[in-house]
Parts: sequence; C-alpha cells; structure tokens
Amino acid sequence: MKTINFLAPISQIVRPIRRQSTSRVNALLINVPRVQISKGKNKYLLMTIHMHGFTRFGRTIVRGSDSKDHEQIYEETVEEMDDIGICTKCLGGGFINNKEDKNMIKIYGCCKTFGEAPHGRTKDILLSWTKYQHFNIILPKKNLNAYEE
Repeated sequence: MKTINFLAPISQIVRPIRRQSTSRVNALLINVPRVQISKGKNKYLLMTIHMHGFTRFGRTIVRGSDSKDHEQIYEETVEEMDDIGICTKCLGGGFINNKEDKNMIKIYGCCKTFGEAPHGRTKDILLSWTKYQHFNIILPKKNLNAYEE
C-alpha cells in the first residue's frame, strides 16, 4: 500500500507531459492543408500523415498535380513533411479532373506504383474542404456484374 501512495505523485507529473506532446502533435497536423490540387486533370495521391510514435493521431491528406507523376508527388510531400517531423504513408492514387469553372470534380483511375486510392474517402475529404463543398463530385461506377457475360 505504501508503494502505491509513493507512485501517485509520479502519475501527476507524467499526465501533463503526455497531454503537452499530444497537443503539439495535433497542432502540427492541423497546420498541414488537407487538400492541394490544381485545376484540370491531376494525378493525385491519398496519404496519411502522423507524428512518429503517435499513429493514433493521423490525418488523411490529398495531394495532386497536373505536371508531375505519382512518384514525384509522393517524394515532394515526403520531403515537405520530413522538414516538420511528420511521417507519411501513401494509401493509393488515381486521377482527379478538377473543372472549377463548372463546380465539378471527377475522381477515377488507379496509380501503377501505389495502387488505387479509396476514391470515396477522397470525395469525403474534398467535400469537407470549404473550397469544394458545393462541387458535384463524381466517382466511377462499380461494375457489380463484372463476371457475368
């Protein structure tokens, strides 16, 4: 019983330190924009970012460019995140046709290097972004009868 009473003050010291590190993690991740895509046809990647050792506090981001391939987009994002101490994991990729003048985005295709991104998740992220809230976002139709001919 004496050892439990002895350890009680230690837990009061450790808890604030844990809270400070978690709030620092959240602050760094929140400062990273969730969406960075350009107008027109883009190759894009869906990635999760997190602080090393804090995988529970991850964030999913979308990165795309019309002039780069998927590998270049990934390398640039990894370099950018490494500079601020954030780990990056690619979930997959595809294409985004961003027609801002018509308020329409089409998400489709697959990345040869990283595989197909879950396009539904990409759509949810785009809709949560203020700029794209009122856009009509189109996903590819799944062919449920692919094996029936």
